[in-house]
Amino acid sequence: MKSAKILVITSIDDAHADYIINALNIRGLAENVIRLNTEHFIENCVISFSETGFKLLIKDSDRLIKSNEITSVWYRRPKDFAFQTIDPKVTQFIHKQSTAILRGIYFATHDTSKWVNPLPCLHKARIKLQQLTTAKSIGFDIPKTIATNDPKAALEFISNIPSISTKSLDEPNFQTDRYIYPLFNRLVTHEFIEENIESIKYCPTLFQEYINKDADIRVVVIGSKIFAFKIYSQENPLTVEDFRAVSPSQLRHEMIRLPSKVERNIHKYMSNQGLIYSALDFALSKDGRFYFLENNPNGQWLWLELQTGIKISTSLISELLLE
Repeated sequence: MKSAKILVITSIDDAHADYIINALNIRGLAENVIRLNTEHFIENCVISFSETGFKLLIKDSDRLIKSNEITSVWYRRPKDFAFQTIDPKVTQFIHKQSTAILRGIYFATHDTSKWVNPLPCLHKARIKLQQLTTAKSIGFDIPKTIATNDPKAALEFISNIPSISTKSLDEPNFQTDRYIYPLFNRLVTHEFIEENIESIKYCPTLFQEYINKDADIRVVVIGSKIFAFKIYSQENPLTVEDFRAVSPSQLRHEMIRLPSKVERNIHKYMSNQGLIYSALDFALSKDGRFYFLENNPNGQWLWLELQTGIKISTSLISELLLE
């Protein structure tokens, strides 16, 4: 444990990284962890890279790390570079050069340290449509789904579905005029879709069978450990369609034990995707079926620990320390 060196790749505004690093500090392991906030990589890092590896100095914390010292990497929440110059073209060039060397750092450690999660697996696992096809092949129940830019196909699909929901295929928000608008899962009427059907020619849209839920289920997987939580979303009219619509403190949470078949399928799914960490969402239907909705391989878990007292962080720290 004392020789373990953890590189946390994230950003300044990351409560999860704050929480884990503080926990390591409390355990007397402050020297075992180095935090790299990627938005300030250009102005706050001194990097030397050669065929034998790299040295990375974080200026503001005066922390130095070498690639051969890193035993695990937590790829948590990196952000784009904040550095700008007067000339946008010069800025673009600097960003591209910095991206290239930062990726060099990533992959220089990929074969010699434990990544949570491995980057190739992470990038694939984020794709929602891939998640659904994989989940179905493994044996999960999934909602009937179509993603299309074909109005005819969309109309044919909704004609056989009593209740329909839609959500983003990518990031669950839309930004304009410096404001971020959440694009949560939401019910849409047949009439609304029909009235706006031509617009999907220009923007592929996902439609799903809406599951009449008893509750939402959030499952956090760390290595071989499964933490499953029942979120009583149907008790609040604002969260019937999506539990993210209010603060977690406004909803009841309860740790539960999943049916053995669901647990087995989760382990199969994680193995198939090559993941060490994931946060999976399920809809628990009124008739007791667990419908796989999506997986976030970098999903949040801290609110669950704070709401329930279940020490998810302890398992994550053990993975990072190679215990």
